[in-house]
Amino acid sequence: MTRREARVAAMQILYEMDASGSMTVEKAKTLCEERLAGNHKERIADLMEKIISDLDSIDENINRCSTGWKTRRMPKVDLAIMRLACGEMRFNDDIPDAVAVNEAIDIARKYSTDQSARFIHGVLGAISKNE
Repeated sequence: MTRREARVAAMQILYEMDASGSMTVEKAKTLCEERLAGNHKERIADLMEKIISDLDSIDENINRCSTGWKTRRMPKVDLAIMRLACGEMRFNDDIPDAVAVNEAIDIARKYSTDQSARFIHGVLGAISKNE
């Protein structure tokens, strides 16, 4: 499993948990165990735990840097992508912010729309500058 594939799996897990209303560390650990393989399993599971534990702060940053959209109104795929990128920027010192942002944009282009990719780029760029 590549790092990109692990990110996509993490985004899908965040999306699924948000859509089902079960955003818990236990659920994230279970889904990571089922869906991830290789050397990224532990890294992503740890990242997911940190994202979920700090979700209110992450969403607050997204809301503050988003123009005209709040997290409750955003498409869930876009929100999952941004939450993942915010988690990487905040908790993974070995990944530069620019890499996390670029990965989020690439994932958005594949799993969302070009407009979403531009929106995500703007929000994550603002978050990166503020942190």
